Amino acid sequence: MRSKQNKYDQVYQGAAKCLLITLIFFTITSSFALAQNQSDTGRILKKVTVTAEKKQNPYTAIVPVQILNHEALQLINAENIAEASKYFSGVLIKDYGGIGGLKTISVRSLGGLNTGLVYDGITIADAQTGQVDLSKFSTTFVQSLELDQANPPKILAPARIFSSASILSFSSYAFNTTNFTQKKWLAGINAGSFGLWQPYAGLYLPMSKSMIVSANAEATWAKGNYPYYINNGMFSQKAYRSNSDIKSFQGEVNTANMFADSSTLQIKIWSYNSDRGLPGSIIFFNDISVQRLEDKDYFIQSRYLKKLSTSTSLLISAKYSSMYTRYTDPNFLNNAGGLDDRYTQNEIYGSIAVSHRMGQYFSFSLASDLASTHLTANINAFATPTRTSLWNNLAVQFNKSHWQLSASILNTNINDQTVNGKSASNKNEFTPALEAGYKTSPQSPFLFRFFYKDIFRMPTFNDLYYTYNININPKLLPEYSVQYDAGLTYSKNYKTALKQISFSLDGYYNNIKDKIIAVPSQNLFIWIMENLGKVQIKGIDINAEANGKFSSRSGWSGRIAYTWQEALDVTDPTSAQYKNEIPYTPVHSGSALAAFNYRSWSAGYSILFSSSRYTLGENDPSNLLPGWNTQDIFIGWQISKVDFHAVIKGEVNNIFNEQYDVINYYPMPGRSYKLSVTINNL
Repeated sequence: MRSKQNKYDQVYQGAAKCLLITLIFFTITSSFALAQNQSDTGRILKKVTVTAEKKQNPYTAIVPVQILNHEALQLINAENIAEASKYFSGVLIKDYGGIGGLKTISVRSLGGLNTGLVYDGITIADAQTGQVDLSKFSTTFVQSLELDQANPPKILAPARIFSSASILSFSSYAFNTTNFTQKKWLAGINAGSFGLWQPYAGLYLPMSKSMIVSANAEATWAKGNYPYYINNGMFSQKAYRSNSDIKSFQGEVNTANMFADSSTLQIKIWSYNSDRGLPGSIIFFNDISVQRLEDKDYFIQSRYLKKLSTSTSLLISAKYSSMYTRYTDPNFLNNAGGLDDRYTQNEIYGSIAVSHRMGQYFSFSLASDLASTHLTANINAFATPTRTSLWNNLAVQFNKSHWQLSASILNTNINDQTVNGKSASNKNEFTPALEAGYKTSPQSPFLFRFFYKDIFRMPTFNDLYYTYNININPKLLPEYSVQYDAGLTYSKNYKTALKQISFSLDGYYNNIKDKIIAVPSQNLFIWIMENLGKVQIKGIDINAEANGKFSSRSGWSGRIAYTWQEALDVTDPTSAQYKNEIPYTPVHSGSALAAFNYRSWSAGYSILFSSSRYTLGENDPSNLLPGWNTQDIFIGWQISKVDFHAVIKGEVNNIFNEQYDVINYYPMPGRSYKLSVTINNL
């Protein structure tokens, strides 16, 4: 226990020092920038008209919003959405190791099933497991990645988006016609340690002044055979990760058209195919794993936005998605020579939303969504469930002078039907939300904010129909969560060398009841899902950003994210686990990112850290997983020509070769290298 605690102290102290250095860097550069007075010489310039979308300032929102724009995503150079999301406060990415390992998200310890994933305005859903593997989505063609707590900032949105405790949304350049008035293209490749090859290309073609067609694709190959160390005294040894390879391809085609009445129509076709090994847990020096996972996913979605009048807008959304999963385990002991399970999930989804501005201060929206999800499998006597879901949401906003107020009420109606066995009972729930923001004056850089949200999540198909006793599981109740948040933000722009500085401080409290947990039945291979758990979560999120210039040829930027959290099991006061920390919830976690540029050169440094956490509900010292921190550096060189730009970038990730696990017995990669080359005319 003492050695593990010392390990935790060293890791946390090291991370705290790095965080302190970054804070000092912010202070020095900010003071230096403010001390500079730039004198402007009066000149008469030619008139220039610039068309661009206004960038959202997340520090002026009445709910906590965190954004990684395209520039920040390029600095991180993450292979997928999961890697980039690690830089948000309050986020835990459950990573099973390597580029091919499954990656799911938990925000403020509410679990991945309570986080909605939204791509270009429409939800990506998985009724089978309730959470989406974030490694399926690349950041290469993403314009921005955004994490919203509670409700989306804009009330004109599909009702389904309001059903999540938090929203992780990302958008592409494909639907922005103002940025692509001429043909644009992008091509590049990432190559790195452990057999990584990742070529990609994109093309944007304006068909007219009001219509564009775009296509992009990315392929990934990786062996994933990174080394790791097993520390066990005199029996310690070095080994290599096995069955961690991946071959994947993702691509999409988009069209965006603006009609004469300024209405817009967007269509997206997206596809993902992969074949990967599932690396096993490292227990008793045994890393043998032969399980494979094959995914074939695609969807087609469309959004139509029209202003019916100066005060009324209409949004229509539609989507069809198909997800095919094949899981094989030739070593599974049964009469069929192993497992070869195949699942196909199809969903049809539609939404209509209307917003109306009444007078100077009030806005209303009403949205109604309908989805039908069907799951089939090659398993005997499989339940073959079909879920019909209906969401209706009413939202209102008030914005006047010092005050911003927003309220919504969501009605969710869910009906399950099964071919075999008993289906879950129908659910009809109303869940409200309230948000408020206050400024002492309209020009004040300070904003005080508060939100309350009540949500519930329906048990997934896995929860209800994947165990041996399907007569008990349909009695599961939904999982209810109540969220409270109070915070303070500061954001100010300067006309000096310091361009902007912003920070936010939010304290939150979450209360979960009827938590769905798995308990063993006859043996460890047969489990029953039950409503047993109650969890109370307290936390503090701190975020800060700043950017500026040292001179006309050099600049800098930086950001910090930190989370303190206490998530306790309060199910049974007589239990030994009462008020113990829930599994995989570190008390301290965070990240920092700093970047510099000089002429055509750029360099940067980033850190991710986590304190120790328990792997089981019993907070026994034997279940304590040590804390960790990883530090990355990069250097880039940009070549600018008349017709194109080229960027060459080199990275060293985990520069101190930290050996750590995010999930117990699933070792993460140590030091690795990556070289990327991108050519474009964007």
